[in-house]
Order: sequence, then structure tokens, then C-alpha cells
Amino acid sequence: MGYLVGIPFMAGLAILQASALSHLRLLEGRPDLILLAVVGWALTGRGQEAMFWGFAGGLFLDLVSGIPLGVTSIALVLAALAVTASEGRFWGAHPLMQLAAVLAASAVLYGVTLVALLLSGRDLDILRELGSVVLPGTFLNLLLALPAVQLSESLQTFLFPPRVSV
Repeated sequence: MGYLVGIPFMAGLAILQASALSHLRLLEGRPDLILLAVVGWALTGRGQEAMFWGFAGGLFLDLVSGIPLGVTSIALVLAALAVTASEGRFWGAHPLMQLAAVLAASAVLYGVTLVALLLSGRDLDILRELGSVVLPGTFLNLLLALPAVQLSESLQTFLFPPRVSV
């Protein structure tokens, strides 16, 4: 069920992120809704689905951006893998740890993206990119992290209600 919901959900988030949220910026950084959805879903304990969501969402984002196809998918799968490594016991324990999970996932996403852009021959000023894109984008992701995790938990409870025994 999570796989079927994930594809249209990620497509919708990619469209929303590329259109409406492209105007919501801090310097050059923007919030990354797909990253927040993937991390939030991974924190609910559904790690394999989160990796699938990251792969699909990354492909959708790469189609609407100038990044080489597959780079965002790889970064989001790695971010989901990093969050699910402890199977939710470590990151989901406290809200500050959920923020730390988003911080780590943002670092993975931006790190992989910058390395891929450098390898593809783009001329980048790393210090400028860190100051104007990575840090503001990470800050915006952290601002939206706790609401995203709460929404993911609500979606998980809606799609997979707990079993009740009589």
C-alpha cells in the first residue's frame, strides 16, 4: 500500500516543490519537501518504502531540475538508508533526534548533489554554494522537519492502522 501511495505522492510533492515552493527561499536555499517526506516516512519505521519513495521522488525532481538524472534519487536513497540504519530506534526517540535525522539527510543530499555537479563538469564556487544554498536550505528543512514527521506519522496511522485484538 505504501508503494502505491508513494508514487503519486512524490510526483505531487515534486510538482509543488518545483513550482510553488521555488518562490519560498532564504538566499538561494529552498525547502526540500521530498527529503522531508522520505525522512519522515523512514522515521515511522517503513524504511524500505522510504527508500522507494526517495528513488521515485528523486527521479521526479531530476526531471524538473538541471541536475543529472538519478543524482537526487541516489542521494535520497542514501539519506533514507542512513535514517533507517537503526530501524527508527535511535532517530525516533526524541524530537531533537528527528531534527538530527533531517540534518544528516540534508547533508547527504547536498553533499551528493555538489559532488555530482562537480564531476559533471559544472564550475561551482563551493564556499558560495555552501553559504547561499546548502546552509539556508538545511535551515528551512529543519524548520519544517517536525511538522513533516508528524504528518508522516499521521499518514502511517491512516494507511496502516494498528491491529486491535479482541
